[in-house]
Amino acid sequence: MHAWANFLILLLVSSPFFLQLLNPTQTEARNLVSHVSFEADLIRRSSPLSTDYDSSMTLQQRQLRAALGSVSLGHNIRLSSSYFDEKDVQTDVTPNGGDYLMKIAVGTPPVEFTAVIDTGSDLIWLQCSPCQRCIEHDSPLFNPTNSSTYRTIPCNSQSCTYPDFDSGCIPNSMGSNNESCVYTSIYADGTISTGILSTDTISFPSATFPSSIIGCGYDQQGNLGIHGDGIVGLGLGELSLASQLGPNINYKFSHCLNPLTSSVAGKLKFGADVNPGAVSTPFTTQDPPTFYSLTLDGITVGNSSVPVGRDIIIDSGTTLTFLPTSIYDSVKTAVKDAIVDTPVPDPNKAFEPCYETLPSGVPDVVFNFKGADVVLKDVNTFKTIGNLSCLAIVPSDDSFTFGNIAQVNFEVGYDLKAKQISFAPTDCTKY
Repeated sequence: MHAWANFLILLLVSSPFFLQLLNPTQTEARNLVSHVSFEADLIRRSSPLSTDYDSSMTLQQRQLRAALGSVSLGHNIRLSSSYFDEKDVQTDVTPNGGDYLMKIAVGTPPVEFTAVIDTGSDLIWLQCSPCQRCIEHDSPLFNPTNSSTYRTIPCNSQSCTYPDFDSGCIPNSMGSNNESCVYTSIYADGTISTGILSTDTISFPSATFPSSIIGCGYDQQGNLGIHGDGIVGLGLGELSLASQLGPNINYKFSHCLNPLTSSVAGKLKFGADVNPGAVSTPFTTQDPPTFYSLTLDGITVGNSSVPVGRDIIIDSGTTLTFLPTSIYDSVKTAVKDAIVDTPVPDPNKAFEPCYETLPSGVPDVVFNFKGADVVLKDVNTFKTIGNLSCLAIVPSDDSFTFGNIAQVNFEVGYDLKAKQISFAPTDCTKY
């Protein structure tokens, strides 16, 4: 869930439910062991701007909403000591809007939920019962009292505090019999989850991860779409699924996102190498250490070269690609000059250029990352907005993001140990 480039803020806030906050303490080390590989299906959520247009919104708000879908999420597992022989694990996913969902199961016995995957955030959380305020949802809320492996994290534990968010105490919080660790996750699109930081078992069909750190959310606002029950963060922070699995997945994961029109599930894989033919670029970290930041040297549109020389965040939870206004203007002009069709105005005044149908002669748009030229086709640069086909790149003077439309039909591999991201052109419907 992200606003201008899915900027996630994790912090604890005072409220009628959450008082008596404590100062942060150091995070205790996690014992992560062995190596496992598994995969999950991914399906694209529906277009965020094809319906539900609000004429009262400003241009920037409309662009932000387009980038977010219904939820652009700006989100570590402590494993027991006997995991695993290397194997393949799969889980089903359902469509939900402008983002991608995966199915995971939580608790003992396991209860299945669908959650948005988000490389721009860390925390894994789901809505829990009893819910004081919840986002509209399809599935029953997770009831932690029904899970024999659910445990709240005490607020005086070192596990209550992480570098990327604040935390604190409230006595007898949320029905607990001790002082539990309270969290609040605030995403730049306005989505908020407040609840108890806890541990429980996370399961996939062929593998189980006990004592995983999750957020059990009791007070939410925002939008997770019709089928969204929470968020699975895949960022660089300690609480993300990728970080918690750590050496168990050889510090690697990848995703292959399908086009909006596809009815075939994409894939999310853990522990596997990217297919041959990939190009790779290093990533750097920011503060907080959530985002994967790539150096973008320039953008090539046909025969036109646009110098950039800035870092850009890659994010599966943001729909559009956001560029600095001056760079966007140059890219937009180069795209329009290369297309012979006549553009038409977007009645929402949020996108430019737009065409009545996908125009002929859409040029390749090459993102010249450091050491890796990523060639974007029309499926990566245009999206359907109502009855129009519009450039899926918009201006921003705040944060710069390589969104999920740009990542369609690439196997995008993340190697946390090597600190690099790889792109392999792939038909994700056959992946």
